[in-house]
Amino acid sequence: MTSAPPSRPRQLAGYVALGLAAVFAIGAGIYFFALAPDEAAAPGSPALPTVYPNTGPLVPDRPEIGKPAPDFALVDARDTSVVRKLSDFRGRVVLLNWYASWCDPCRREIPAFLAAREALGGQLEILGVDYLEPPEKAVGILDELGADYPALLDANGSVASHYRIPGMPTTFLIGPDGTLLAMRAGELREAELADFLAKAGLDYRPN
Repeated sequence: MTSAPPSRPRQLAGYVALGLAAVFAIGAGIYFFALAPDEAAAPGSPALPTVYPNTGPLVPDRPEIGKPAPDFALVDARDTSVVRKLSDFRGRVVLLNWYASWCDPCRREIPAFLAAREALGGQLEILGVDYLEPPEKAVGILDELGADYPALLDANGSVASHYRIPGMPTTFLIGPDGTLLAMRAGELREAELADFLAKAGLDYRPN
């Protein structure tokens, strides 16, 4: 014996329930991918615990080309008893580079950064920020490639979130006065580095 087809009111109720479920799912997606990162990135947010106190974003401002690069404090990858701030490097052009030891494009671009720093002498400082890794991994890749420039640990990703880093590697160019001049998501190849650095008035000519 076959059961009777559902009544029209019951069918309508089912459609309404499905519609509400879809709206809820979309709303949850918007929250987690659009709203949640902003909340998590707020300075002092308890949502991002860290083993290193007194570190993270120092100002509420977000990165914007032509505006001051938002200051932050992170521990030194080579000596975690030392906390350094981005503003400590004021007075020099800074190539601020987020990297990770597992990131092949990061590994490929580091030698190009070193060549540019050597060619430009004291005009350029490179500041590495390792993403979500322990000190030994953050320093290991640099030692392997002969990179002796300063490196910091973004141990809980709070600064990456604040800077809206889309992935590894991501590089920012900051002028001597602290102004954010340019940003590049993805590998910064040697052939592109000269044009990137020229935005800070640096004349770099790769060999």
